[in-house]
Amino acid sequence: MKIYICTDLEGATGVFKWSQTRQHGPEFESAMRLLMGDVAAVCEGLKQAGAKEIYVLDGHDGGNNFIPELMVPGVRYITGYPRKGKVLYGLDETFDGFIMVGYHSMNGTPDGVLHHTQSSTIEAKYFYNGVEQGEIYQCAVIAGYYNVPVILVTGDEAACREAKKLLGENLPTVSVKKGIERESAILISPEETRQMLIEGARKAVKAISEMKPYREKFPIRLKVKTLGPAGASLDNPYFVEREFEVQNALDIIWGTTEIKIERR
Repeated sequence: MKIYICTDLEGATGVFKWSQTRQHGPEFESAMRLLMGDVAAVCEGLKQAGAKEIYVLDGHDGGNNFIPELMVPGVRYITGYPRKGKVLYGLDETFDGFIMVGYHSMNGTPDGVLHHTQSSTIEAKYFYNGVEQGEIYQCAVIAGYYNVPVILVTGDEAACREAKKLLGENLPTVSVKKGIERESAILISPEETRQMLIEGARKAVKAISEMKPYREKFPIRLKVKTLGPAGASLDNPYFVEREFEVQNALDIIWGTTEIKIERR
């Protein structure tokens, strides 16, 4: 059994403020360690359930979020940039399941801890054929392109809710915290979430046969709304709108051909 894990940082155990996710200072290093703990727990559960090959991709901004001395023996970790232009480097049809660890909800989710889509600094919002989606959707589409089902999502309660809405209520999820607002949350200790994540990974392996790859029909019309130039604010943030046609799953984040640019 071969499993692919993609990580983010905002949804890791104990992470609840932006300063923990920016790549500088002691708070970021602590968040990295918390993420490595979540990954280790998921890998332990996968191994207990019979997984023989596990690959883990560093998916957070900058691709420099792994601590080598905390890596699990036998697991292979993909980190650093560039990665030959691939969003999920190394993912292909040989994998049996896809897991998202440390994920967050899409931009604007009221109870989503550190909610955003792609960029928190420009408050990006992504609409596919008129429906707003987040990074969980984007990864599911790419995994589906390779015929690999999503078998587990971990993050805050809002991220788990978003994943189940998209992929089905039978999707195994592990909620490691509950959001209050964007930078406030009810946290659970790493000792407790470790056991939750181990068990969640075990359940995910058992559920593989029930999970189906997420498939989209192309082309798709993508609209991206972002903060505009100087003068824009969160009270009126979506100053720039860009529209694209997406021809295939591998271009789901950036689009294929720009259709138009609107400013308002």
